[in-house]
Amino acid sequence: MNFKKHTAFMIDFISDFVNGEIERYFFDLDYSAYVIEHFPHMELENSRFADKFAYTVDRAYERGTDLGLSDEEFRVEISNALNKWLDK
Repeated sequence: MNFKKHTAFMIDFISDFVNGEIERYFFDLDYSAYVIEHFPHMELENSRFADKFAYTVDRAYERGTDLGLSDEEFRVEISNALNKWLDK
């Protein structure tokens, strides 16, 4: 699937975290700001895919943060959510 600019940015950012290229601390610092910046544009690019992001990745982020998951458990949760978002 070919993604437009803002959706591709979020996929790359989240993939970098899942692949261990970004530490959780830095992921946490950037995640909310990137969602605020890119999500409205993602909705314009593909509203159904943006909604799916909200119900997969964003929900996993909120859940993992609320539960205080360890860094590795959190990375697994985000990885599973990313796969579900991308239908992998």
